[in-house]
Amino acid sequence: MEIVDVYNKRREKTNRTCERGKQKEGEYGLSVHIWIMNKEGKFLVQKRSKNKKIFPDMWSLTAGAVDTGETSEEGAIREAKEEIGVDINKDDMELILSFKRTHNFLDVWLVRKDIDLKDIIMQEEEVQEVKWVTKEELEEMIKNDEVAGTVTLYYKMFFTILEIF
Repeated sequence: MEIVDVYNKRREKTNRTCERGKQKEGEYGLSVHIWIMNKEGKFLVQKRSKNKKIFPDMWSLTAGAVDTGETSEEGAIREAKEEIGVDINKDDMELILSFKRTHNFLDVWLVRKDIDLKDIIMQEEEVQEVKWVTKEELEEMIKNDEVAGTVTLYYKMFFTILEIF
């Protein structure tokens, strides 16, 4: 059971905690997505476990809820370590996008890091496969309904912002 901090609609902590996904009406949690990009401009994607309740067997990013007491940045670092065994350096991270969804706020982090796929340690309950893809390959995967809806919701905005940086 994951315990998360509860935020109000202005992203202010309410000094309450609850089980992830059990917020009351008008309350929000905090989640993170981590886009890892290598020097070639490719993105590390991961295929979700077949046993996941939401978007099983679909491609996604490293992602998860920010636990009680963590900052968004700390949650992103922890999720990368837990799901794929990758250590992220704060200096390699930049917050690209943040927005409110139905039951949580989502922070989207860009991490510029070269990672050898042989060094990936997948958390089997979460991840069944990882690979590097180009922007064009990702768009084709999205077109073919191979990517989780949580990513397809905002990927065009992400790439537009990325072009600015």
